[in-house]
Amino acid sequence: MRPTPASVPRRPRRGAGRRSLAAAAAAALVLAACGADDGPEEVDPAAVEEDELTELSVAIASFDITAGEDQRLMAGVFSPSRQLIAFGDVQFGLAYLGDGSDTEAEIEQTTTASFLPVPGIEPEGQADAPTLVDDTGSGVYSARVDLSEPGIYGLQVIAELDDGTVVSGQQSFNVVEDSEVPDVGDEAPAVDNLTIDDVDNGDADPATVDSRAQHTDGEIPDPHLHDTTIADSIEAGRPVVVAVTTPVYCQTRFCGPLTEIMADLADDYDDRVDVVHLEVWEDFEAGELNDAAAAYIQTEEVGGNEPWVFLVGVDGRVQARWDNVLDVDELIAELEALPTFDAAGD
Repeated sequence: MRPTPASVPRRPRRGAGRRSLAAAAAAALVLAACGADDGPEEVDPAAVEEDELTELSVAIASFDITAGEDQRLMAGVFSPSRQLIAFGDVQFGLAYLGDGSDTEAEIEQTTTASFLPVPGIEPEGQADAPTLVDDTGSGVYSARVDLSEPGIYGLQVIAELDDGTVVSGQQSFNVVEDSEVPDVGDEAPAVDNLTIDDVDNGDADPATVDSRAQHTDGEIPDPHLHDTTIADSIEAGRPVVVAVTTPVYCQTRFCGPLTEIMADLADDYDDRVDVVHLEVWEDFEAGELNDAAAAYIQTEEVGGNEPWVFLVGVDGRVQARWDNVLDVDELIAELEALPTFDAAGD
């Protein structure tokens, strides 16, 4: 059976029981409704009657969640019939479950999570409050949270819909001590990724540079995303945006639109940053990753997830990173803060 697009092949790993423990905790998790003082006043879990709650389906959308302050946490939120809930803000409540043997815990932290549409496939319309939407796009709710220690955490999501209905759902997730994917402050892998020159010289199949080439008679869409290697950009002291995507094989459909957005940003900010696309697969059918992509996303526990976007600074270290769903506004703010190449050379 060929690998699924969202999970790259697994290497031999330690701690293989961790995932099954998290799954068991998710199935049995019960969160005590005791909202913290800093929770949104309009949706206080302690004030919500049991019969007012409608169960939601919550899907953790974050990859590589590590312990520490100000960690990015994203969750997709759906109705019991899997209809997307979008727009507005919801409340995240977090409870620490230790190693997962405890299935009931008090919520110790609450925060507001805002809707983050998936770039390129945003839901149609707009609303001030969370709203059930038709299948016209996708998005998640995103917040920054403090995760004091590794282990299993429970997430409770509470939303007041635009019609006043209060809805709630919960899920658990695993937090690790150290990131396996390059994190902010880490030295970025200075890889010699495949480029247009490799294709022109006959050293690489176009589809290994961009999977879309198999549908364009070998022509690589957005060739300017493959002009340089990350190693060359780092050596030259130029910042570089690294987008690890697989437009054809991406199970979530996020990769294609994201790659197109990268192409636009490469045009708009070509005087400030190099933008490089790393195709995940060297051979999807055989389950073989491109070495450059593996250097960024390969992990022991799940093999790896995509898409990822990294901003590497002039010092060759990761300045920012976005897993799964890119916050385009955040990335643009980072790019706007960069000096132009001419100014940087003065």
